[in-house]
Amino acid sequence: MTSILTGPDDRHRYFLNGRRAAGVTSTTGKAMDKPGLVWAAARETALWAVQHVGALDAPRNEESWVYEATRAHRTAWDASARRGTRLHRAAQCLIHGKPWPTTDEDGEAWPEDEIRSAEHLARFMDEWQAEPVAVERPVFHVRMNYAGTLDAIADLRGVRWLLDYKTGKPSKTTGHGAYPKDALQLAAYRYATHLQVADDSGELFDRPMVEVERTGIVWVQPDGCQLLPARADHALWEVFLNMLPVAAFADEDPAQSIGAPLDPEAVA
Repeated sequence: MTSILTGPDDRHRYFLNGRRAAGVTSTTGKAMDKPGLVWAAARETALWAVQHVGALDAPRNEESWVYEATRAHRTAWDASARRGTRLHRAAQCLIHGKPWPTTDEDGEAWPEDEIRSAEHLARFMDEWQAEPVAVERPVFHVRMNYAGTLDAIADLRGVRWLLDYKTGKPSKTTGHGAYPKDALQLAAYRYATHLQVADDSGELFDRPMVEVERTGIVWVQPDGCQLLPARADHALWEVFLNMLPVAAFADEDPAQSIGAPLDPEAVA
């Protein structure tokens, strides 16, 4: 039977039986306050301004300079996202025992720090005797109408883990690059009802979600790779479920909540 899930499309949207489904990562992103991002964006803007302050003396439009400074954090975060994408690609190869790619999707050579990260990830796979069960597969919950793509389900030294790869810089408070929202996302994947798989011909079909014993974050950096256990239990899944209507409200047309100004003469 053909899968009832389509997506993600180029806008990262999923559909169940043709109906738009809530995305796991977009749900946590819209429903959780992330004050740290404000500070991080301000820091990237300040760094860019320091590095380009001389350009203010050049005959150029000040408005253009301000626009580029405003975009500095997005440029930095896009580069970080590309690093994460490349490492996910390497992980997909490594967990299947294939050589990791030495060039990115554009054919460019990987930066040295990313090569070191991939080498640490390879050692992690060997040390933990990783055996793949499902890699980069979409999952969904039929009744709750949400979907997402998990990074990996793998047996590590005989224990079945649901894993998420992270490459972010270490937090000053925790010393690593994983955050509470990552555990929420793992809980959403863990308690999905179905996993989408492909047969040898490439035909997609659905099977019941694989049960796992543990959940964790594989935090990969140029100087090492660590497995961080994550609490992704049923209670945390219920927290995620409560986020679904909050995220839906964040997407709502403001006109549905706030009306046009009233004329006192027209109000009875």
